[in-house]
Amino acid sequence: MWHYRRLGTIAVVVTLILLAAIVVEQVTVPKAHAASVTCYGDYCSGQDPVATGCATDAVTFAWVDLSGARLDLRWSPTCKTEWARWQQYPGFSGDTPWQLSAIQDTGYTQSITYDINGPAAGTTTWTPMIYSPVHLVKAEAEIECGSDTLLGAALNCLTSSKVDTQAF
Repeated sequence: MWHYRRLGTIAVVVTLILLAAIVVEQVTVPKAHAASVTCYGDYCSGQDPVATGCATDAVTFAWVDLSGARLDLRWSPTCKTEWARWQQYPGFSGDTPWQLSAIQDTGYTQSITYDINGPAAGTTTWTPMIYSPVHLVKAEAEIECGSDTLLGAALNCLTSSKVDTQAF
């Protein structure tokens, strides 16, 4: 009879050891992505999302499709940051921003300014990050007006303005 009791005790001890090993592994082994980022939280504000590794797990929360481009609001769950991204489509010379911004509801802003030609066709550019686990952030692009024709330039300049995403 004591053999059964002893086997039961051994089974419980082995089970507890296996569970402890699983818990220790979950706690001590960092995820591959978390180990690859070079900042976290407020230390990421003002930094490049690609250079820091924060862009690796980023998702697009909001976007606006334009003629020849796309404005995105990106979020990194690992770094707890947001930033604006501009994708200028290849072969299009339509909407061209002169400034790209990520704007927090507190007014805190991270921006980049383009030269007179705007971003090159087929390129993707982005703002520095804003640490924002609580406050809302939106992406905004200030579109320059202009066209190859005088009439087109006049009409375009009447309708050009800021384009922004919904805040998240």
